[in-house]
Amino acid sequence: MRDRVRMLKENMLDARPNLSAEWVVLAKDAYIKYSGEAPALFRAHVFAYVLDHMDLSIFPGELVIGSQAKKQRGVSFHPEYMRAEWLLENLDNIQTRTTDPFELDAENRALLEENLPWWFGKSSEHNIEAILPDDVQQARRLGMIIVGNRTMPSSGTMPNHARLMKEGLSGYIDRCRQKISETAGVTKEEREKLDFWNACIIECEAIIRYAHRYADLAEQMAAATDDEKRRGELLTIAANCRVVPEHTPQTFWQAVQFVWFMQLLVHVESNGAGNGFGRYDQYMLPYYQKDIQQGVITPDDALELIECFYIKTSELLIVRSNEDAKKFAGYPLWQILMVGGVDKDGNDATNDLTYLCLEAQNEVQLHQPAVGLRIHEGTPEDLFKKGVRMVQTGFGNPAFFNDKAAIPICLAKGGTLEECRDWSVVGCVEPHPGGGGTDASPIGGYINAMKALELVLHNGIDPVSGERSGIETGDPASFTCKQDVVDAVIAQLKHMFDLLISAYNRVVPFHAVQLPVIFSSLIMDDCIDKGISVQEGGCHHNYTGVFFSCPASLADAIEALDYAVFQNHNVTMDKLISILDSNYDGEERLRQLLINRPNKFGNDNPSVDKIYRDIIVSCSDYVQQFRDSRGGQYCVSNLSQTINLLFGEFCGATPDGRLAGDPLSDNASPAGGRDISGPTATVKSVSNIDQLHTFDGTLFNLRFDPNGLEGERGTEIIEGVVKTFFDHYGEHIQINVVDDATLRKAMDNPEAYRGLVVRVAGYLAFFTDLDRNVQEDIIRRTAHSC
Repeated sequence: MRDRVRMLKENMLDARPNLSAEWVVLAKDAYIKYSGEAPALFRAHVFAYVLDHMDLSIFPGELVIGSQAKKQRGVSFHPEYMRAEWLLENLDNIQTRTTDPFELDAENRALLEENLPWWFGKSSEHNIEAILPDDVQQARRLGMIIVGNRTMPSSGTMPNHARLMKEGLSGYIDRCRQKISETAGVTKEEREKLDFWNACIIECEAIIRYAHRYADLAEQMAAATDDEKRRGELLTIAANCRVVPEHTPQTFWQAVQFVWFMQLLVHVESNGAGNGFGRYDQYMLPYYQKDIQQGVITPDDALELIECFYIKTSELLIVRSNEDAKKFAGYPLWQILMVGGVDKDGNDATNDLTYLCLEAQNEVQLHQPAVGLRIHEGTPEDLFKKGVRMVQTGFGNPAFFNDKAAIPICLAKGGTLEECRDWSVVGCVEPHPGGGGTDASPIGGYINAMKALELVLHNGIDPVSGERSGIETGDPASFTCKQDVVDAVIAQLKHMFDLLISAYNRVVPFHAVQLPVIFSSLIMDDCIDKGISVQEGGCHHNYTGVFFSCPASLADAIEALDYAVFQNHNVTMDKLISILDSNYDGEERLRQLLINRPNKFGNDNPSVDKIYRDIIVSCSDYVQQFRDSRGGQYCVSNLSQTINLLFGEFCGATPDGRLAGDPLSDNASPAGGRDISGPTATVKSVSNIDQLHTFDGTLFNLRFDPNGLEGERGTEIIEGVVKTFFDHYGEHIQINVVDDATLRKAMDNPEAYRGLVVRVAGYLAFFTDLDRNVQEDIIRRTAHSC
């Protein structure tokens, strides 16, 4: 690692996440100034006003510049999405909370106290509450479902970076002006399209001014420094900002800056999440090759620029409520950067940048971006081993993705073969047709799978609250076999998905009408051609993810119930239900039997694996026939983030021996500590669940104990496990190689382990940034030894 990169990394780590009042104040001024404008124009003017008035900073030694706020790792609060009332009430709490705290200085606190009251009642969170049906509100309150995009925009993006850089924003302005000249505006629909195109022009021109302001700042800093080397760098930064993003990049450095501006400005506009970089090693390659051939840079220079870029991605943040911070612990943003895989003709796409992108994370070892390495049958062995050896050292980057599974999934979702070979991830693990024409940003919400079993065992009544919240699936005492339970659980789950879809079909049009995202739309293919935003269905492909959470715990519970009630008659159904309702009070012997005797998911056991598979496939096939209000297909994803902890708090004791309130299984993985037959058996179980049916992917965490995993033998073990999983059509696997002792030391002495990065869900986080409950949940994962 070069000295510059080491310094930039240390400065970033030393800068604590901090809260800025800038957007709250500037957007308030803009709201007042532009009140009465049509929604698209209004949103564009607000964005432009903020860009024109933001305080700008270039931090020491930076080569890639641009930040969300004046201070490093600063972030603004967006009160048009999240309740200003909440923040005002939590100005003390947000600094001291155990999950994702933010520092707040006196100046910004005073500005927030003064300006937040103006925003009361104006947030999407506040207004969406009024349009959700009573049965949905009940299901949310009881922990059955979580409805997505209430406190943030539907703005996750995977833009067409190749086209953006080829045309520059000036080219996008020209296309909008051409559309305006061709449109008479004699209908309501045409008038709205004209507003959209004009809004795009307003934002593009504001972004160009914003980049020029950075150029001015860089020139001023160059004039003020006595360091000749730094003066030259600042003058080059200024020159870069005069070119990009207005025009086509002329150098690799400018291309890196261009992509960073696009990523940064999506977050400035709406502070959303799930904004991926797509196939970085593919669209950046022409700029790299040109500079290498002309002697402008060396591979080491390019590596340094990529590392500077990675450090900038690690500065990005989002403000979440106390509850949402528990659901998504560790400040995640799911900035996925994909490398490797096949090209549009099906040939291996590996190139020099593929290796540089991996090496950049191997050196800086930061939590963002999360690198996804696409693997296919023709992947070079040295590339595969490069990724495996990075993981082997204890760094959870990259995650591995399987072309053999992802391409068929994308084809089933409606992509062409060329688009599907060009697939990438939007969000955590969700595979989508590539090329910049896919909007997969909306997060429909999450389903608590274990609640379905609780409702079945009480014939539609939630045992924790005593409220009827599910459908009647019959007296459980009348069930005669495991299949009766499975069928009833599927019926309850379909009802829960119906509630979620009913809710989200109200959320989407709210955003389309009230809070259209203009920048996040114009950078996506087809939106300018159609003259509508992503929330209105502007992209060529539209999908909405709904997340099936904690299925392994559900499968374990049904298998244990079958063992104790139907197979061995250890207890009657009524008696078991009574014992669960009393949280195993006085029944520890039975609880231990249920923990230790029945089969558990993760051990390549056909019986429990079939329960899991039948439920997830049935629900996926059911949900994926529906479309949202913008025409987006609902797609099931098998993941939970850290919501498994929250969902566990809403559930009583369960037949697998779990006590009331304890965490449920994370993502698609086995419940913590229950996969005891080795890593090969675990990956076979997870691949046995027929992942091709689950259109938005399957998030699989696997942990190894580093002892015995050293050297070439360890490399071969990890590589073999990944290959076994992918041969059985597993879509995604991410691996932590870290022992319990190291994690415990980090909990006790966080400053000494400040840079320890772990895989949490579809993202990485600094382990010491995580809430203690999340840390314990990671430790609960089986640490496989070899």
